[in-house]
Amino acid sequence: IVADIDTPAGRIAAVIQRAAGDLLESLTLFDTYQGPQIGDGKRSLTYRLSFRAADRTLSDDALTKVRAKIIKALAREAGATIRG
Repeated sequence: IVADIDTPAGRIAAVIQRAAGDLLESLTLFDTYQGPQIGDGKRSLTYRLSFRAADRTLSDDALTKVRAKIIKALAREAGATIRG
């Protein structure tokens, strides 16, 4: 995730948690990077997300929808994008 350097990692995590809802089992920040590939005033944050539903097996389609929801929420609420 690429965000402004001033955007706290906790804010990014909160947006992810809200957007993912009950399916998000865990969320871990495991890497941050600042450098020329990211751009001035930006940093990259890498999170590991685990999903689980207590009542069913999650399908690829369900996870694709959750991922899209997270990406939209990150852009809208934190001005962040997916690096890639």
